[in-house]
Amino acid sequence: MNINIHSAKSYFTEMIDQVVQGNEYYILRQGKPIAQIVPVKEDVLSRAEIVERLFSYQTLK
Repeated sequence: MNINIHSAKSYFTEMIDQVVQGNEYYILRQGKPIAQIVPVKEDVLSRAEIVERLFSYQTLK
C-alpha cells in the first residue's frame, strides 16, 4: 500500500498494526517512494542464537 509521508506520520500506529498482520507500506514524498515498512521475518535470529549455532559446528581436534 502507498501512503504519503504526511499521512504516514498521522497514522503511524495504525500502519504498524497493519504491518504486524502482514501488510507492507511504501512511504511516498511528492509521489515517489522513499521508504518501505515491512513485517520482520520470523526466521531472524538473535545474536546469541547465531553465536550458539556457529560454535555448535566447531569440531575439536
